[in-house]
Amino acid sequence: MVEYNLGCTVRIDDEGTLALLAGLYEEGAIRHIQVQAVPLARQFFRERLDRIAASGIPVVVHAPHHGHGVNPCAPAAYDDRPLAVIKAYIEEAMSRTLEAADTLGAETIVLHAGRYEPGGRSAAEDTFADFLDRNADPRLTLENLPAVYAGYPLLGNTAEDLAALAGNKITRFCLDFPHLACTANYRHLSFAEELERFEGLNVALHHLSNIRCGSITDEHLELDRPDGGLDLAAVFARLRRHAGVPTTLEYKEDSADVYARQVKVFAGLWEDRAGE
Repeated sequence: MVEYNLGCTVRIDDEGTLALLAGLYEEGAIRHIQVQAVPLARQFFRERLDRIAASGIPVVVHAPHHGHGVNPCAPAAYDDRPLAVIKAYIEEAMSRTLEAADTLGAETIVLHAGRYEPGGRSAAEDTFADFLDRNADPRLTLENLPAVYAGYPLLGNTAEDLAALAGNKITRFCLDFPHLACTANYRHLSFAEELERFEGLNVALHHLSNIRCGSITDEHLELDRPDGGLDLAAVFARLRRHAGVPTTLEYKEDSADVYARQVKVFAGLWEDRAGE
């Protein structure tokens, strides 16, 4: 019997990957999927939700993030749209996200705090607090982000950061291993020590992929990459200690074949570390 709850990520509009993942679910190779609730026209959004619901697979919902135009901590940062348009767009996107979670019976909604302009961290923290006031939901699960990406800073990089941002408004967290490794590399911190600090948080979900050795950039690479730099020994030691916490693999778009192989790679890594 499989000892872990492994899942894979699929965009709400990616029917090809959904079909592949449905097969893996039927085989017992995975036990959930993470659905990226990217913005779609209303008709297509409902159609895709209904098809996912019909699959019968347990679902985690991932809210849209800054790459989709939803940047909670600094809505207007790096965005040329009028502020009123941005705010209306974010409100609609979050409404759709909650609708997706309701329709699919998801208990977890993964949320990114977002990115901000250099020097704007304090304001970003305040803006994110206001966002949480407007979007209170017990299913919200705050994810740690890399310290930087493409030259801009992101909010909420360590366990301490997440606890401060959450306050008493969010009680659940998502530990993204490669994001934490990128942060540790950027800030010259110990990945193992930063990982240990997550023991003090209520981690409801893990995210897993790989990064290049020494990299500060999250690339969603395969676990068995020859140039992979993620400390898999430390990661799988935590996964085995917290086997009841679901782990979601995250790869780039058009990833059906990648997921089929990486599910097997994960199973092999789990068994390799059974005695550790």
